[in-house]
Amino acid sequence: MKRGTKTFIEIGSAAIVALAVGGVAGFQIKPAEEIKIAKADQIITLPEAIVETADGEITVISAPVVESVDGNQLNECPEGEQECGLGTYVYAPTSTLEEFYNYTIGKCWNVDGAYGSQCWDLAALHWMNYTENGRVFSTCGTGAAKGAWNCKEYNAGTEYDLVYEAVNVKKGAFVITGSGQYGHVCEALSDYQDGYVDCLGTNQGGGSCEGGGAAANVIRLSLKSFVGAFMPKTYIQPEPTPEPPIPITGCIEWGVQRGDTMSKIMLECENTVVYGEPMNAYAKTWFSRIVKPGQSVYDGWNSPSGVGLYAGDWIDHITK
Repeated sequence: MKRGTKTFIEIGSAAIVALAVGGVAGFQIKPAEEIKIAKADQIITLPEAIVETADGEITVISAPVVESVDGNQLNECPEGEQECGLGTYVYAPTSTLEEFYNYTIGKCWNVDGAYGSQCWDLAALHWMNYTENGRVFSTCGTGAAKGAWNCKEYNAGTEYDLVYEAVNVKKGAFVITGSGQYGHVCEALSDYQDGYVDCLGTNQGGGSCEGGGAAANVIRLSLKSFVGAFMPKTYIQPEPTPEPPIPITGCIEWGVQRGDTMSKIMLECENTVVYGEPMNAYAKTWFSRIVKPGQSVYDGWNSPSGVGLYAGDWIDHITK
């Protein structure tokens, strides 16, 4: 978003500073049930965004819902340089999303020394610390954040995966949107959620910075103008390993005796006992032959009698 007048929006005892262009706010707040669109002297209720750490701890913060962000143009670069600031190193930890978030949130970042803390600066900060050759995030000669997708292979290199569909955006990805003249780039703090992501970024309504732009903050950004995303490969979370199915052994029938239980049958037949949902699933595969023909043990548990096993009955193990 471009430099201009300031609009203060109170959130409880805090305040968000929004830079305006020609009297129009640089970001638009989405009308929704949990948000009250109000004048500058009124309080706006914001939804909560959750930032989760690697240890499972969560921080709940207020995040304005934003329909679009139009960043500012970058300064013209010296001949031969794809971006201003190439070769100027600024440190930030990037081993994990949580480290990068904690280090950058609430601060102004002006990597290229132009126009203050623009959205490009936060992405450039990550690239120069995360990539093997310390390169910066390129706008591919366009001077606009949305132009970064024009040379996406260069930007991705070997360190980032390309994400082509908004629904595939995961926490940690740098998201490119194409609204307005310049578009926007920010880092997702959540997976795709019904057309939105919680996004860490600069120049998106945070506190004002010297020279222009805005400090790193979190917004809930619409992906209606999604262009693409870059996912740091080491941030990719492995798919959870599904619980192994209970092995099916040679037990095809069981003569029920007084005192028998499903846990005893599971232990004898499968050499393991797993309670909860696996036990329920297992009980659904055993069926009465004599006392309650065709009724599963599970259905017996949930019948008015609550009885799944009857002494003297034979039960058949049917898994298909």
